[in-house]
Amino acid sequence: MSRAYRITVKESLTRELKGSDEIATKLEVLEILPPEQMAGLLAEELKKRGFEEQEDGTLIRTDGKVTVCIEPCTGEVTVRSESGETVTLEAKRDATGYDDIGPGEKGIRERVREQIKQDLEKKAERETERLQTQATRGLEQKLEELQPELGAVINKITREALKHKAQQMGSVKEISEDEETGNLTIKVEV
Repeated sequence: MSRAYRITVKESLTRELKGSDEIATKLEVLEILPPEQMAGLLAEELKKRGFEEQEDGTLIRTDGKVTVCIEPCTGEVTVRSESGETVTLEAKRDATGYDDIGPGEKGIRERVREQIKQDLEKKAERETERLQTQATRGLEQKLEELQPELGAVINKITREALKHKAQQMGSVKEISEDEETGNLTIKVEV
């Protein structure tokens, strides 16, 4: 007569999981002044808005898990969002064995342990996908906030560049700006 016995196997997995998303675009900076002067105007305006200059000349601002990096010479903008966390996943399975037939307790335990490891890997993949989705949402939200700000920066440096160019062309007689409409009128005597 064979006797049945139950084997319970419990495993846990602790991992640092990360999800990230990134988008790159380019600012459309008009070449009113030489490129290095336009880059200087852009850098100065970005610094006023909380960007910090790095050793390589790029300007970076980090808000939570989102980092915005702008290369003022080329106008390249990279927005990167990251999310990560340490997760501990657990799984438990029961198996039944018989003392007179089939694989022994050790074989059953190993088979169940492998199944649990596969289950834990699948759970880790789902958690990584969740973090990836979270990073993408953070990126989309930041882009919605960033687009009007960068548009305002471009408008401001374009106005400043036009003022500098007008001074180079002759004697500036009058400058009138309408902040609401963005209109700029410069009268120059050449």
